[in-house]
Amino acid sequence: MEFFKVVSPEEASEAVRGFSPLPAEEIPSFDAVGRVLAEDVASPVDLPEFPRSTMDGYAVRAADTFGASESIPAYLDIAGYVPMGSAPDFKVGGGQAARINTGGMMPAGSDAVVMDEYTTAPDERTVEIRRPGAVGENVLCVGDDLKAGERILPEGSRLRSHDIGAFSGVGITAVKVRRRPLVAILPTGDELVDPREVPAPGQVRDINRFSLAAAVVELGGVPETDDILPDDLVAIKSRLGEAVERADVVLISGGSSMGMRDYAVEAIDSLGEPGVLVHGISIKPGKPTIIGRVRRGDVDKAVVGIPGHPVSALMIFHAFVRPILRQLSGEIGSDFGREAGVSATLGRNLPSAPGREDLVRVRLERGEEGIIAHPLMGNSAMISTMTKADGYITIPLENEGIRAGAEVRVTLY
Repeated sequence: MEFFKVVSPEEASEAVRGFSPLPAEEIPSFDAVGRVLAEDVASPVDLPEFPRSTMDGYAVRAADTFGASESIPAYLDIAGYVPMGSAPDFKVGGGQAARINTGGMMPAGSDAVVMDEYTTAPDERTVEIRRPGAVGENVLCVGDDLKAGERILPEGSRLRSHDIGAFSGVGITAVKVRRRPLVAILPTGDELVDPREVPAPGQVRDINRFSLAAAVVELGGVPETDDILPDDLVAIKSRLGEAVERADVVLISGGSSMGMRDYAVEAIDSLGEPGVLVHGISIKPGKPTIIGRVRRGDVDKAVVGIPGHPVSALMIFHAFVRPILRQLSGEIGSDFGREAGVSATLGRNLPSAPGREDLVRVRLERGEEGIIAHPLMGNSAMISTMTKADGYITIPLENEGIRAGAEVRVTLY
């Protein structure tokens, strides 16, 4: 790999494709929110498992209510009350109705529910029906929601709270999910100090170790942070070698520019083939980014050199590391490379230099005619823009900018 040979963002995206999903593990479904399914999940039972009412009212035979109206109501005998949580021990015959609540089991003989607001009970034995009921009205039949064997979610789905609820509803208490990607984060730089320390002149607090770890957690990964490494080739090689053996992805924060004391490229190449694939991307911020792979057995480990500036670090993480983690998690759509986004209207003119792709942080605001994206201008070392940004827009390298009012795609953080 030629040192600092700048490639296009598309070429860099190719370098982060093709990672295989991690092995599966079975865990309780109640603990699976945020995890990615390793196999399709099908319902083991019909849902509902019995015909039930979707409204409070009266279970009837629809034919007995034909022609009922406010002026000419139908009068039915009350056959009984359907208790919640148990099956009714009676049938609804001709000219009869049964009091029922939402979720109650439909008594044999009934085929519709007339809502409370269209009924009046003049006494304990009679109900007045002022609206005709149609067969199946306000009733969920067996399997209307899910049939036994029907797929609930496909492999690659990232589980949400309502998915866990659906599993519980059909009695699924354990699911197979992909193992969480383990990401080792190695901060480098003689100028860095722990955030709990007071920096001396020329020193700065370490931001990237913690912001990158938080970004990993947001994507369902497991971060493993290390102590700050000095700008020393031997130390970096040693720690990087250890990290590659135990982690799925290794992020080296700093050590990716052209400085004399930056050793990340040499350290990555020393670990074996294929080594460094990208050193330099025609993108701003993040031009000195390094992307490499190290093969261990039949598995490729990703090693990414992240720029030291905090904003650049997170921008590069979302543009190039996030797709790797999604692939390792087996998430649906993870083979598309960089993320899809939402549409918005650009709030001001944005100039750009041709031949370089610009990633511009934006704050989103809902206007009268839709979402407006307001660019947040500032140097990649200015951390204040990180807390204000909702995402970023991409100015293609062949463009000289985007005019205010244009529709843009915003990749959300």
